Amino acid sequence: MPSFLNRKAEFFILTTVVIVAVFYTLSKYINPYAFIDTSTAIQGGEIFFFENVKEKAIKTVKISNSDDLPDNLNTYRNFVYDLASDEGYNVLFMYTNTTNKVHFYISLTSSKYTLRANFTVSRP
Repeated sequence: MPSFLNRKAEFFILTTVVIVAVFYTLSKYINPYAFIDTSTAIQGGEIFFFENVKEKAIKTVKISNSDDLPDNLNTYRNFVYDLASDEGYNVLFMYTNTTNKVHFYISLTSSKYTLRANFTVSRP
């Protein structure tokens, strides 16, 4: 009976080693495909920021009434300058307010990109 117990333990150890080796081998083949590449999200930070500034500038014009529009645009411009400096971007945010339209010129400069937009938004 003692020989049967020794063989049982040997079989258990051998089976464990084989299973670990199989999983290790599989992990070497599967692992390169399982990693998620998050570098593209970081590379597009400037573009996302720039598009967001444009979108919110348009929304600021659309939701502001005539009396509050100059104050809202100045507040938004100051907010954009503060946020851009925190991110390490240089931003130029200029606008011209006429009776029925607002003309924008926005420029963002970073170490990788220089993005510019010149557009007009009709006032409601």
